[in-house]
Amino acid sequence: MRQLRLIPSGVQKWHRDTIATSNHAFAYSSTMALHIYRLKDNTLMKMITAHERTITAICWSPEDSNLLATCSVSKKIAIWDLEAEEERFVTKVTDVPVLMDWASTGNRIALALDNGNIILWEYTLQERHTKLLSVPPQGAKVIRWHPRGATKLLVGVSDGSLQIYHMATSKKTSIVGKSKTSKDTVTDAQWDPLSEDYLIVAFNDGTLSLYDASSLQEIHSFEPQAQPIKSIAWAKAQPGNFLTSTDRVGLLKLWNVSQRAPLSQIKVGSTGVNCVKAFPLNPNLFMVSYKNSSVGVCDIGSKSMKFSSSPGHSETIFDVIFHPNDPDVIATASYDGHVKIWRISTSEREKEMYAGPEQLLYGIAFGPGASHICAVSNTGVLFVWKTDTGVQVLRQQNHTAQAYRCEWNCRGKKAPGTGEIATGGADGYACVTDAQTGAILRKFAHPGAVIGVVWHPTQDNILATGCQDGSVRIWNTKEPNDRPQAVLQGHTARVFNVAFHPICPDLLASGSDDQTIRIWNNNPARQGPPEIRHLVGHTHNVRGLLWHNELPFILFSGSWDSTIRTWDVAAGVCIHCCYEHHADVYGLNAHPQRPFFLVSSSRDTTLRFWTHEDIVRPFLLTCLLKPHQMSELLGTPQEAMAVMTAPPGSVVAPKKLFGLQSRSLAEAIQKIPLGNEGPNMEMIKRIVSFFIYRLGLEDFWGLLGTIRGDQAAVVGTSSRVIFHERELVACQKSKALELASTKGGMGIAGKLEDRLLRAAQIMLRVGDIRSYCRFTAQAGHWERAICIAPAVSQKFWADMCNEYIATLSASADIEECAPFWIASGQASRLVDACVERSELDKAFVVAKAEADSLLPAAPQIGGAVSSAAAAASKKEEKEAAARNKFEGVAANLAQLHLDAGEPLQAAMCFLAVSQGELASSLLSRSHEPILAYVTNLLLGLPQDPTDLKLLSGCAERDGRWAVAGDLLRGHPLGETLLLPLMAMRCPDQDLARQWSGFSSEQYREAIASSLEALDFASATLAAVGADEKERAAEIGVDALYAMFQRPDWTITEARMIMEPLECLPLSEMTVKAIANVLACSAYVGLVEAVQLGYHELVYPLAQTLRNIVVHQNLPFPVSMAEVSMLEAAASSAVNTASSLQQLQSLLDSPEFPKQLRPVCEQHMAAITQTQAAGGYPGSVYRGLGKMTGGQLPTCYKKYAKTSVLTNALIKGPPFELEDRKLHVSLVDALSWARVNSYSPLNT
Repeated sequence: MRQLRLIPSGVQKWHRDTIATSNHAFAYSSTMALHIYRLKDNTLMKMITAHERTITAICWSPEDSNLLATCSVSKKIAIWDLEAEEERFVTKVTDVPVLMDWASTGNRIALALDNGNIILWEYTLQERHTKLLSVPPQGAKVIRWHPRGATKLLVGVSDGSLQIYHMATSKKTSIVGKSKTSKDTVTDAQWDPLSEDYLIVAFNDGTLSLYDASSLQEIHSFEPQAQPIKSIAWAKAQPGNFLTSTDRVGLLKLWNVSQRAPLSQIKVGSTGVNCVKAFPLNPNLFMVSYKNSSVGVCDIGSKSMKFSSSPGHSETIFDVIFHPNDPDVIATASYDGHVKIWRISTSEREKEMYAGPEQLLYGIAFGPGASHICAVSNTGVLFVWKTDTGVQVLRQQNHTAQAYRCEWNCRGKKAPGTGEIATGGADGYACVTDAQTGAILRKFAHPGAVIGVVWHPTQDNILATGCQDGSVRIWNTKEPNDRPQAVLQGHTARVFNVAFHPICPDLLASGSDDQTIRIWNNNPARQGPPEIRHLVGHTHNVRGLLWHNELPFILFSGSWDSTIRTWDVAAGVCIHCCYEHHADVYGLNAHPQRPFFLVSSSRDTTLRFWTHEDIVRPFLLTCLLKPHQMSELLGTPQEAMAVMTAPPGSVVAPKKLFGLQSRSLAEAIQKIPLGNEGPNMEMIKRIVSFFIYRLGLEDFWGLLGTIRGDQAAVVGTSSRVIFHERELVACQKSKALELASTKGGMGIAGKLEDRLLRAAQIMLRVGDIRSYCRFTAQAGHWERAICIAPAVSQKFWADMCNEYIATLSASADIEECAPFWIASGQASRLVDACVERSELDKAFVVAKAEADSLLPAAPQIGGAVSSAAAAASKKEEKEAAARNKFEGVAANLAQLHLDAGEPLQAAMCFLAVSQGELASSLLSRSHEPILAYVTNLLLGLPQDPTDLKLLSGCAERDGRWAVAGDLLRGHPLGETLLLPLMAMRCPDQDLARQWSGFSSEQYREAIASSLEALDFASATLAAVGADEKERAAEIGVDALYAMFQRPDWTITEARMIMEPLECLPLSEMTVKAIANVLACSAYVGLVEAVQLGYHELVYPLAQTLRNIVVHQNLPFPVSMAEVSMLEAAASSAVNTASSLQQLQSLLDSPEFPKQLRPVCEQHMAAITQTQAAGGYPGSVYRGLGKMTGGQLPTCYKKYAKTSVLTNALIKGPPFELEDRKLHVSLVDALSWARVNSYSPLNT
């Protein structure tokens, strides 16, 4: 199981100073976790769970951007080494630190404690704390060092005064402020960076003043504001200017110290701003935190937002569930009191419901049809909201103490908002409530708190509960008595969650604080005790539990140990453990329509999305190649139950699918006729979408359908993001019209004016200037519309003017150059500007409109064209240039997506311009072989031989020999080499005879004839078929040694010999033969990696070759100097200067062979020439791409494994090698397999 995506938590809103900026990054803290983003591309780089209790402030070192300080309610202050993800300095103080500031020079951090003490921590002196001054308890509201050095410390106080501590004299001076009048609290204060003594101060009554710290007097007052100013930041790019924000509206106001009123205001969002901070090296950029827990980056120069996050939860997410009818929608409940509904494909929140202050939400459930949603809180209240409007329709006090879980009974055909809701509470009751009226229908008493509650998925009125006493109880809610049907005992601590099995109706699982999971058989007719499995492995309390909807032997669990474990319940063992979460894992859920896609929630306040499709990839291959045989893959509940109730490991679990959705898919496939017109796209789409989830998969099918001309496969535009060039303009227009409609549906948020302006910009980008002007005018920006109207016609301009006069209202806020570039025929400048600002999606649309001549042409300058031929030639040149620019933008956009760990999105950029070969190649090189295979299949392109071999190996390892054979038939070496080799391994003799008619005797006879014909590849194959292992190794190695001495040998030649050698059982061969085969394999893989641009593999393959050759003293025909030269040349794709330096060092060495010097000089010349031409093409064209999810933050360092290839900590999921002790990264394992069939451990 590996992580595909995550939705990070939001910034906490209880403390202001929980954001920080450095030269190249920005950070914020949720309740207990740090989130570190790279400024260049706004990528989340790291997440660190910094404290066990709420973080109160963070700040970055002004001198070292690798150091970030945090303080928390636990009275702990830590300075983090971000690169190492470790605490560099730690101290404890006597009371809760509420504010913190890092001096611009030296090793000093000032802290304001809750008791009013202001202390100095000189962190390099460890525990040295110095009290500087005191203010009333809880009185410190602002603490600021002077930016020019640690000479003066400013403290803003709740009584309206300001205290200034002078470090040189150890004396304090005071500015009266509001302390003698209104006593309004100081809300923020900032020293003037251009002055020794001036400072700006904001008060809670909305006033803003400039003070002189030397005279302690107010020297200038600004225009009072209607709302209190919460944050101030100096605009260093504009001397004398500063920004202010309020938590009431999403505006930044720009002021100058010499002016009483604001100069201007910048809209930065639709909700209030908690804090604003400047970036040290980017004086126009400011980080903003919002009241809705989102963050953003604002450029005050262009008055635009460079980045805005989705408003995530700022506290523990206790529960997550899928929308029952839409696998793209989930809902979450959090300790922050909010229920949020998210669309997975956009990572955006679509609806939000707030339970109110002091309401901490623990459980959540959708009602029938998902028209309503319910949640329970720490006060014992049950809430019900309407999903579409967010309106609360029920607030019911079900329990006298905490209510932990809720479950809505949706069995049967229930009307929206009706049915029964079960809740469990700390008062010892499980309640069944009428969802419509709020009436409590039943109350079931327990001897302790009731935590877990769950309705049976297939049996009416059956409810299971988990209790503080460690027991699981089964109830029939329609029976008149209050006694449980069964009490399942075995846990030694409280039971937190219970989960009925979706396929085997008599089974259920329970997770407990005793750190175990137990599986129970509740069939009254069973023989033996009810407990049939006892799963041990978690090291802390078990929380989340989830049965797989299709694989009845798979169970997922989450725990306070921060892991998600995957269990093979039939065998009673844990088969995988995920460490990516940084705190307790509470919620686990999957949708039946996407059974191999999992979502999890945690106390680290993130939502994470996982795939475990690797388990069933052989099923997927079988369905793709033999779709009408899918019914043979289906199992029955009786088969599953027989395995589950047998002793662990005593019965082999059948490799089948057991869920309702797989059965439904098989039935749908049976109804699709097999035709002769090629692959059926609808069938392939259904199969792949069932087994695989990737962001943008609907776009993928739409693009393939458009290229094929299969309109039935092209889905609607509402949920799509990337369109084919043929449909791009029409779809963009449709999107604009949807935005401009008077109603904003789910997912179409914002005020009408904003939506009209967005619609206008879309129409502008596709060349519909008339609609641009209309929408702009409707939004109230008449002057802008009138300026552009002449580009349509003089009459249209006159009509617009007359309409404008009739309205008697206008707005002259002309900000963008885009309309004028478009209208004057300079669309290429708009494309360039969008590319420069990394707005590649917009550049893509404009470039397409220009390529299709939808935009106005530039006015002709000079005389008439000399001839029709010259005019046609010029037109062709222009069209070709526009097309090249269009495809160049597509490539840039693809590179952007690839760098973000989204290879499917990147590939779709090529599909959008009908470059199917590039799309398929990129998917293959980014470890998406299934999607690459499907792309080639549907577009009639040749399959990638490496993908065919890898997929065939996957099917073979699962015993699906016929599928493996079908795949290899498409391989260039399939019929002549790979299928005969597989026939030697296949236990099914009938199948083996289809692939090769040779017996071992016939192979033995062929050895001599092949050698006589000098056909060493055939001789090696024959020796392997004759089971003459040592002779096969001798023939093959001798042939390869001779080949390597030729300058013109090819990878294909070498593979003809290596493929049979790689089938030899090494454990049955002599050490010398093993070493020779491994050395040849490493060298062929090394050369292939260099040719393909897989520079990540060059060093480990070269090291493998060196180790084998040196340790076994092999007479290898290639010198290690030549290997070093290959390494140095390959590294030029990463670092050209370093590569040239390494090659020059080889030339300077007197031991470097003379015959290699010309080759080395040729490498240097080629690298220099490539550098002069602009460098190597990006990874969208060659080399290995970043796999899906490859950009996500990795697990904690304490859980990270060390790679045997690089000796570095593995970032991302590890891959366990065959000794079950050593590891490589999953990316390296997949990459390695593309060029070397042997393991990095040489087995």
